[in-house]
Amino acid sequence: MKKSKAIKLLLLAGLLTACGTTKDVSIKLSGPQVTASAKELVRITDDVVAEFQPSLSSDGKQLLYVIRDDAQGDNNKWSIRLKKDVMLPGFTPLIGKKTGAPSWVNNSGDFIFTYYASNPVIATSNINRLGITYVGQNAYGDFDNNAQVSPDGQKVVLTTSLQGARSICIVNKDGSSFTVLSEGIEPEWHPNGDIILYSKLSGDYYQLFELNLDTYQSTQITTGESNSYNGTYSPDGNHISFISSKDDNYGHLFVMKRNGQSITQLTSGDSNEVQPFWGTDGFIYFASTAGAKRPEKAKKKWSILESLLSDKNNSLNRELISTSFLYSDIWRVKPLIVN
Repeated sequence: MKKSKAIKLLLLAGLLTACGTTKDVSIKLSGPQVTASAKELVRITDDVVAEFQPSLSSDGKQLLYVIRDDAQGDNNKWSIRLKKDVMLPGFTPLIGKKTGAPSWVNNSGDFIFTYYASNPVIATSNINRLGITYVGQNAYGDFDNNAQVSPDGQKVVLTTSLQGARSICIVNKDGSSFTVLSEGIEPEWHPNGDIILYSKLSGDYYQLFELNLDTYQSTQITTGESNSYNGTYSPDGNHISFISSKDDNYGHLFVMKRNGQSITQLTSGDSNEVQPFWGTDGFIYFASTAGAKRPEKAKKKWSILESLLSDKNNSLNRELISTSFLYSDIWRVKPLIVN
């Protein structure tokens, strides 16, 4: 399949470098600013590499996440790490390079992820064993990504590019019966397994939608003149955590009822928060640029992020922005939910 201009930009983003920065690095110890609607803010990772995409195991103990090491070349920059105890220092490298977007499959240590082969594909592995297994025999589109296994373990939802558009798709766990559901990005299973949360461009802004798999009816949840994306359900499925911003350059953490009511802001300030994951322990895990080890001065603007923001209505760019900040750490915070 012929790659679109957007796909070429995605591959370019795989070549992210911190070029143009000085060697002066200082450690910022401040955390994200939290509102009165959140408590118990804790830093989970603290490294000079950028860290993204947290995924907490169902027992609330182990954390998968992704690093981007700009000292490495091409897609070797990306790799998955494991914290066997989320609150203790240290980590375990998993699989190797060219891996990202991990999501737990079950309590036996299985997880699903993106493998950056010549054409990115979806694969599975286990934290206790070597080797990977491809979900399908080939890639489904120009860039398979963001896969999640359904709560009953029978289906896989993912995004890929088909004829230049990012689409939400579903397949059986063995890779068969590929079906396109809707244009959109960042699919998330509801705990009941019958609904998928995702983000899609609506007018000039990205909004959150739910797709009912019984009726195939799509319902828009968020509205307004700001982008809402990176949605994730609470463990009971009654609330949604997501990222929203008013100026497209800064995104902060919010929660709301599943019907879009009672929107509450959890973080604020000049930092960027992305990719929340609502754990069974009641905490929301997320990546933030606040407090990370970072270059203090740059000789020129970081061109990759600037290029993505210049065409932010492109759905592929919207996916990439969440992992394209020069620095970030994983944090967690507990929301104060008012029913």
